Amino acid sequence: MSAANQKSGGTEERSFQTEVQQLLHLLIHSLYTHSDVFLRELISNASDALDKVRFRSLTDRQIADPDAALEIEIEVNTSAKTLTIRDSGIGMTREEVNQNIGTIAHSGSASLLKELSAAKDQDEKAKLQLIGQFGVGFYSVFMVAERVVLTTRAADPGAEAVQWESTGGGTYTIAAADKKDRGTEIKVYLRADGEEYLDAHRLEQIIRRHSDYVGYPIKVAGKQANSGSPLWTQPRSQISEEQYQEFYTHLSGDHDKPLAWEHVAVDVPIQFHSVLYVPRQSPMELLFRPEPRIALDLYVKRVFIQDDCKELLPMYLRFVRGVVDCDDLPLNVSRETLQHNPVVTKIRANLVRRLLALLEKMAKDRPEDYQTFWKAYGIVLKEGVVADHEHHGELSRLLRYTSSLGETPETLSSLQDYLDRMKEGQERIYFLAGEKGAVAQSPLLDAFRQRGLEVLFLTDPVDEWVVNRLEKYEGKEFQAIDAEDVDLGKEPRIEGADTDREQTIELLSFLKKALAERVADVRESQRLTDSPCALVTPKGGISHNMERLMKMTDRQFAPNRRVLEINPRHPVIRNLGAHLEKKRQNAQLEEWAHFLVDYVLLGEGTVEDPQRVLRNLNTIMAGASAHLAGEG
Repeated sequence: MSAANQKSGGTEERSFQTEVQQLLHLLIHSLYTHSDVFLRELISNASDALDKVRFRSLTDRQIADPDAALEIEIEVNTSAKTLTIRDSGIGMTREEVNQNIGTIAHSGSASLLKELSAAKDQDEKAKLQLIGQFGVGFYSVFMVAERVVLTTRAADPGAEAVQWESTGGGTYTIAAADKKDRGTEIKVYLRADGEEYLDAHRLEQIIRRHSDYVGYPIKVAGKQANSGSPLWTQPRSQISEEQYQEFYTHLSGDHDKPLAWEHVAVDVPIQFHSVLYVPRQSPMELLFRPEPRIALDLYVKRVFIQDDCKELLPMYLRFVRGVVDCDDLPLNVSRETLQHNPVVTKIRANLVRRLLALLEKMAKDRPEDYQTFWKAYGIVLKEGVVADHEHHGELSRLLRYTSSLGETPETLSSLQDYLDRMKEGQERIYFLAGEKGAVAQSPLLDAFRQRGLEVLFLTDPVDEWVVNRLEKYEGKEFQAIDAEDVDLGKEPRIEGADTDREQTIELLSFLKKALAERVADVRESQRLTDSPCALVTPKGGISHNMERLMKMTDRQFAPNRRVLEINPRHPVIRNLGAHLEKKRQNAQLEEWAHFLVDYVLLGEGTVEDPQRVLRNLNTIMAGASAHLAGEG
C-alpha cells in the first residue's frame, strides 16, 4: 500500500497497489457464482462482531452500550437506492479498520497473487480454492455496489467512530465519523443491476436461505426474517419427535417420515453440531446422477455456507440429508475450500462412525425398517466396501443378500446369518454372482442343495467387487461356486446311476475336440446331480458375471473360454456316450456337442448362435414326435 495522503478533517486516502487492484477485480468478478452471497458475507461478519462483544461483555461491563440488544438490522431506502446493514457488535477502531476491512491490502495479497501466478495452469476451481486461504469476503459487496460507506465505533469506552469508503477501484478513504452507539453500519449504494436487493421480500428470502439459523435476530424493515434458534444446537431432550420430523420436511421437502435420524453434539477436540437423516427413499436420479453430491448443509456459527459439501461424507453415504454446524471453521470468503481442512477431516470421521452405528442399530432393533433402507440404498452402501477400507468391518455387518435357503426369493440374510446357519466343518462362504432370477435356477446349485449348503446370490453389478475386496468375513473366505476349483468331495452314490468309465472317457475326448473353439476344457463334474452339464470359470480366470459386466461397458471385450463340466450320471450324457460308442463320430454328434454348451447358455439368458439352437431343437422335436407316433 502506498503512503497515505492526509486530507482535511483527518481523512486518509489510501491507494491499493497494482496487485491488490488485480486481486479485487478477481474477487468481484470471478469468485462467487451468485451475487446473493454478498448479503451472507455481511451478515456473517455482523454475526462474528456480535459473538465477540457477547463474549467480552461476560467479563467487561465497561464496554460501550453494555445493555444494547444483540441484533442485525437491515434497512432499505428505495429512493436513495441504498441498502444498510447495522449490527451492535464489537465495532472497530481506525487501526482495526485498516487491518480488517483492508485485509486484502495486507502482505497476504502479494503472497496470494504469487501463489495464483504459480497456479496459472490450474483450472478456475483450483484457483478459487487457493483464494479461500485468505479472508476477503467483505469485498464481495462490490458485486452489487457502486460505492460502500462503512461507519463503525469500537466497544472500547470513549472510542472514536471511523468511516471507511470505497468504490472498489484503486483507492479507499478512512476518516473520523459521527456515530454515538457501538457497532458497525454498512451503507451499500447499489448499482442498477443490483436493485433487486431493494425488495424486502427478496432480502427475507435470501436470509432464510443463507442465514436462517444465525443466533441473533436479523430484522428487515423492523421484521425478524430468520428463525434465530437452530434446532441442532438445542439439547436433544428438549426436542420432540414431531419437531425432528418437521425440520426434516423443511430441510428436504420430503413429507414422508425419515427412517432414522441422529443428533450429534461434540465439544472436544472440536466443537460442532449436526442433525442427520436417513430418508425413507430418494429419487434414483439423485443417487446415480453423473456428478453425485452430498446433501448436507454446512453452517459455520449458524451461518449457511453451502449445500453440497463433498468433504463432510464419503459418496457411499450420499443418501443422507442434514446439517452440520461448526464453530471451529473460519468464516472466510471461500466456503468451498475445505478439502484439506483438518477440522473437516475430524467432523467427517465422526459423522461416518455415527451413521454406520445408526444403521447397525436399525438393522438390529428394527429389521423391517432396515429392509426398507436396504432396498432403497443397499447398492449405494456397497460402494463403501470397495472404496473405504477403514470401515470394512462395520460395512460388512450391514450387507444383505438373498440366498438358496431364503424362505422366499426376496428374503434377505446378513453375513452373520449365513455363518449362524453354516454346516459343521464348512470353511467357506459360498456365493454365485449373476442376474436376478437366473442364479436361483443355476445347475451349479445341485450339489449344494443336496448337501444342504447355503449359497448367497450376488445380483447387483457391484457385488463381486464387494466380496473380492472383503476376501473374508469372520475368518471365512468367500468362494464362487462357478469356479473350476470348488472341491465338494465325491458325489453321494445315486442308485441306478452307475457309469461306464470307458464310455465317459471316450465322450470327454470327443467333446474336447468338437468344442475346442468354444470351451477351454471338458471335464467330468463332481458337483452336478440333476443337470447334464454346466460351464464354470477356469482356475485364475474372470467369472462369467464379471465378463458380462465388462462387455456392457466395452463391446470389444473378448471373454475367456470356460470349462464345460458334464454329469456322466445324467441320462442325456449317458445316452450321448452310448450313441457315440455305437456310431462313432459324425456331424449329428457334433451338433449335439454344441447343443450342450447352448443348453447352459440358454439357462444363463445368452444365445450365441440362434440358428444353430433352432436346428437342434427341430431335431429334438422331430425325434420326439416320431417316438410318440410310434407309440400311438
